[in-house]
Amino acid sequence: MKIEDKKGILKFLGIFLGAVLLLAAVRHIFDIPIPSYDKLKSNNLLPTENKESFSDDGEGEESINTESNDNKKSEDIADKTVCDSVEPEITILDSVNKNTALYRMSGKIWSYNECFADTQYQHNYAAKKFGIEPVESKSELLKLASQYKVVSIDDSPFFVLDKLKYSMPYLTPSAKDLLTRISINFIDSLQSKGYKLYLPIVSSVLRTTSDVEKLRRLNRNATDDSCHSYGTTFDITYSRFMPLTGISTPVDSAEWRSSELKLTLAEVIYDLRDQGQCFVKHERKQPCFHITVRY
Repeated sequence: MKIEDKKGILKFLGIFLGAVLLLAAVRHIFDIPIPSYDKLKSNNLLPTENKESFSDDGEGEESINTESNDNKKSEDIADKTVCDSVEPEITILDSVNKNTALYRMSGKIWSYNECFADTQYQHNYAAKKFGIEPVESKSELLKLASQYKVVSIDDSPFFVLDKLKYSMPYLTPSAKDLLTRISINFIDSLQSKGYKLYLPIVSSVLRTTSDVEKLRRLNRNATDDSCHSYGTTFDITYSRFMPLTGISTPVDSAEWRSSELKLTLAEVIYDLRDQGQCFVKHERKQPCFHITVRY
């Protein structure tokens, strides 16, 4: 290499080094920050191939699939937004025992046992406060009916009476009013959902003390101070419904209406209970909603 060339290279390096030192001195004097990776990335100043070779935390770890991870995060956020803003569909959580199945329906009915768990004390309190004095026989009951303290319920077009073995088809006027409202609301709800129409079946109503004694002979667990003795209490079965064809339909099968009819009835009863109209107990041994009026 010629001496002139060496001198040229040394001169170039000297100028370059002087420029670097000058820039460093200016940055130090005026406290100019060095641009960070995140700043460059946010301003799209990095080459495309470099943006996908770093993880989001900026530590230089190679990302396995940045685009997939970003999409997954977006989907998670979207799912959370949907769950927070849209009512979830009905979901049967326990398909083995339909009588105690758990449901998720707009936060309304999530568990039959938990949503309808009013105690015997609550039922008895309301029955004694708003009901009649227990009667011994049918003749005494008919006397109260003549005084309009109890009314017959065997002629309603909105519900069906089951074969009553240990009760009489009478209730207090307020209890009959509640039963009628439950039945009408149930039919209206079925219609609004586009389902076939069914009538609820009432399986037990007012019991005389004689009826209670007969029942206790068969069932020792039956209480002698039954809420049914006061005319304020009735049971609506959820194992059978009466379609408009007039044939009683069991709903313990795996057909879709098994859950839909019970849930629709439960929603109606829950709304009235939530309004303070009644106490309700979800019975499993005798599949029914045990209901006592509160006015």
